[in-house]
Amino acid sequence: MKKTLSVLFFIVVLFSGAWADGQSDLAPEYFSTRVIYTGHGRGGFGRGFGRPAPLQGFKCSDLAPGEGGYGGGWMTDYPASDCKFMWGVERLTGIRVFREAPHPMEIMDPKLFDFPYLYIVEPGQMYLSQEEADRLREYLTRGGFLHVDDFWGLEELENFLEQIEKVFPDRELKELPLTHEIFHTFFDIDTVMQIPNVSNGCNGGPTWERASDIKPRVFGMSDNKDRLMMVVTYNSDLGDAWEHMDVACYPEKYSGQAYRMGVNFIVYAMTH
Repeated sequence: MKKTLSVLFFIVVLFSGAWADGQSDLAPEYFSTRVIYTGHGRGGFGRGFGRPAPLQGFKCSDLAPGEGGYGGGWMTDYPASDCKFMWGVERLTGIRVFREAPHPMEIMDPKLFDFPYLYIVEPGQMYLSQEEADRLREYLTRGGFLHVDDFWGLEELENFLEQIEKVFPDRELKELPLTHEIFHTFFDIDTVMQIPNVSNGCNGGPTWERASDIKPRVFGMSDNKDRLMMVVTYNSDLGDAWEHMDVACYPEKYSGQAYRMGVNFIVYAMTH
């Protein structure tokens, strides 16, 4: 199923209805489930933030147009990124989305297996206990899917690889070619575009953040049946593009590409 997207039209439609529409009475098919983790600040930003608690009682309808998120580590771009991405997924695909509020979750939460799609942001700052790593391995090998996003440069990559090796010491993370099915499940994606944060996007500066490695890449890890369990957007920040898609100075080409990538990941996860 291939679609085209006029992002300007999408933005108008999104904000003409997303604030007022009620949630469908039908059960949601997708939750934007963000992983809560402990951070040790290896990547620099967010040093010592620990494990902050999620917001209590927040509703996506509380957001004003143009409003962004806050926080470091697992809370980066939260909650605005989650809300705006959920609205976009529902508008573009017709998938029933739980969009009343963000949905952060601890790896050790006994309900984790009820939610088949996880999102981890800023893994350059993430620390997993072996217990958490074991639970994440079970989750993924039983059919779950993980999107890892927004980390930059060799130091943050090294930390992520150290943590994911606890989860899968016997599996390899591989760069995905653009011919892979995940780039063609809903939209046809023909380039790995570097998605910058809002500051770099708006000021026209470099789209990268760490000089040690500036090339954007998409990695994946598959199970024994060649199903992707994990997709990793490295040297790129899809979450910032979702969060700031309605900020006038943030280029439309970045927000449009971020939505296309995110939607493709979800459709792949729901059909494999």
